[in-house]
Amino acid sequence: MPFAGELIQVRADEQAWSGAIERLLHGFALSLLVDERHYARVAAWVDATHLGGKLVYHRIGAADVMNVSAPPPRSLLHKLELAPHAHQEWLHAELLRRYDYACVDSVQALQRSERAITAQGQIKHGRSRHEKDDRHAVGDRRQWVLGFDNRDKLALYKAEAGTLAQQIAETDRAIAAIKAERAQQASHAAAAQSLANLRWSDIDVAPLLTRLDAIEATLKELREGDVALRELGERIEASSTQVATAQRLLNEVRDERRDHRRERERLDKERARCGEEVAARPLTPLQQQGLDARCDAGASFTLGNLAERTLAIERALNQGIGALETEAGELTHRIVGCFETFRRRWVQDAGDVQANLESASDFFARLDRLERDGLPAHEARFFDMLRTQSGQNLVALQTHIAQAHKAIRARMEDVNASLETVPFNRGSVLQIKPEDRRLPEVIEFRQQLRDVLAHQRTEDRERAEAQFEGLRKLVARLASTDPEHKRWREQVLDVRLHVEFIGEERDAHSGRQLEVYRSGAGKSGGQRQKLATTCLAAALRYQLGDEDGGVPQYAAVVLDEAFDKADNEFTAMAMRIFENFGFQMIVATPLKSVMTLEPFIGGACFVEIDGRHDSRVLLIDYDAASQRLDLPRAAREGDDAQP
Repeated sequence: MPFAGELIQVRADEQAWSGAIERLLHGFALSLLVDERHYARVAAWVDATHLGGKLVYHRIGAADVMNVSAPPPRSLLHKLELAPHAHQEWLHAELLRRYDYACVDSVQALQRSERAITAQGQIKHGRSRHEKDDRHAVGDRRQWVLGFDNRDKLALYKAEAGTLAQQIAETDRAIAAIKAERAQQASHAAAAQSLANLRWSDIDVAPLLTRLDAIEATLKELREGDVALRELGERIEASSTQVATAQRLLNEVRDERRDHRRERERLDKERARCGEEVAARPLTPLQQQGLDARCDAGASFTLGNLAERTLAIERALNQGIGALETEAGELTHRIVGCFETFRRRWVQDAGDVQANLESASDFFARLDRLERDGLPAHEARFFDMLRTQSGQNLVALQTHIAQAHKAIRARMEDVNASLETVPFNRGSVLQIKPEDRRLPEVIEFRQQLRDVLAHQRTEDRERAEAQFEGLRKLVARLASTDPEHKRWREQVLDVRLHVEFIGEERDAHSGRQLEVYRSGAGKSGGQRQKLATTCLAAALRYQLGDEDGGVPQYAAVVLDEAFDKADNEFTAMAMRIFENFGFQMIVATPLKSVMTLEPFIGGACFVEIDGRHDSRVLLIDYDAASQRLDLPRAAREGDDAQP
């Protein structure tokens, strides 16, 4: 269920009108096209659902497709192209009905038109109502909805998104700069406020420095003057040094202990993970034996050499796996080769089984069946089927080809019987004789069938196998998809290609052959036209006639510009030929041939075409008793119209 806008787009050479056309068709383009088959479900769903927006949809059925005339030269529809779709005809008719606006280049032309539109987007809907919606620029592609795809519009939105993202980034940077400036100003204001709140005594350090110097001098004097105090100071300094050294060693031991604890936790997790992997994928006894052998071959495992020993074992295992994979690849290649040989030599038994390891069970099943059946019994069954089924099928094929030949000749007898009732020339009739083309490929194919059937009842196994080989090659060639083999199969099996048709003109009374027509070469234009018409009628009767030789099942034959260069005698003869063959003729012909055709028709009409766009039809009365049309004398003398 597409939207109308998905099926409409402005032609590439009319892009200057895109904005104005988008304004005019915007509402219609957003409407949904609902097929008659889905109408009931769509209407029920829309009615039961709160859409949160506006939805317009059109119900389209088979009866809505209507015949419409071509739009005027300046119509907006000439600037549009419609996508191929089931609703294309309805869409064209709806556009012509609702939006047949003239595209004008000036305001003066707009004023003179009933419904028109300018490239700048001004729309005239009638004599009085005008509209120009400039809420968006006429070239604003973001508001456009027409087009078979939205790649151009998506690229436009992506480009706009990139521009907006750049503007947002620049705005974010400006906001960050303003915030930083405001923070700096707040810091400066706080510092200024702090300075404003200080007293001079709070920042005058000179008295404080003088007092500190005095205290330091007093302490120095006390230390140097008291020996016990000086020794105590030295001991305190030495103890402080020892405490600092001990604290540094303690910190180092703590760090090392923390590292060892982390390493132990990591190893415990690794051991737990290895235990889970071993539990999830237990080793078989053979795998455990091989792993133990590899572990016992080297030095014992320790935490120091664990990684190295593990890496060495993994490397050795990978080398062993690589060697086994190489050997497995070679064995796989050999096995697949055996499967392929089996499929190539015994195509029928292989069926659709593919030559790969996934199909190994199918091949082994066939092997098991062959071993259970036994070769002698299989051979006996093979020779029995060769004597019965193959022979029956080939005989049926021969019979079908022979019956097809007979059917062609039998149907041509019906055609010739009809041709005998229509004179071809004065005192003569035309007969169509089918002859065998004796194509070399067909002769060879028939000989192959006879050779295979010649040994059908033989008890000689060698001759039977030779017969089967010939039959196998023949069947393989018939079933091949090669283009040359397909051409050969069509050549030997399509019996219609085995015969050619020759026209013989015979005396109507004695049956004596007067002329042979293998083609129209060397004949005059009238003779070729007569021969072609007769053969055309016979061919149509042959193709459209029923199996019992009755009249054609579909008898209407339409001839355009019929008999425009033929004389009246040939026109009457041709119409009589088609009539005798059981055809109903629908003829478009110049007026000069009407009087000749009057006895063969059941009604007529005049068709007049005006300006290649408009046509009119006038029915003409027909008198069946007199077999004449009710034509004015002037019309009978004219030759411009076509009935």
